[in-house]
Amino acid sequence: MKLVLDIFLVLHLLAFGVIFGGVIAETKNFKTGAKVNPGILHGSWLALLTGLVMAGLLPVVSPDEHLNGIALSIKGLAITGIFFIGYTYQKKDSTPKWVVPTIGALSVLAVATAVLGPIVTSA
Repeated sequence: MKLVLDIFLVLHLLAFGVIFGGVIAETKNFKTGAKVNPGILHGSWLALLTGLVMAGLLPVVSPDEHLNGIALSIKGLAITGIFFIGYTYQKKDSTPKWVVPTIGALSVLAVATAVLGPIVTSA
């Protein structure tokens, strides 16, 4: 079971890499209003699904460890923000200048929360 959890962790990290890669791919258009790359939306779906699976598997794999609710809430709010912003401006030809940089900032916030705020705490 530990191997399954580790596989989902790798997929979760790749998902945030895809989101951030979609933002980096649009950096040349920041001044004119970058489009929301489809990779951003696919990466956000993958990040959400793998995060939910990992949160469900942790009590099975490590019953003596607990999830940090505050850190998970921050990550959940960040991915929700990416969803709302991404789907709102997905099909628009021109977007406001703040859209894609904000998605990038939210993805960095989610990764920083996972690294700096411990997601898992020992009992």
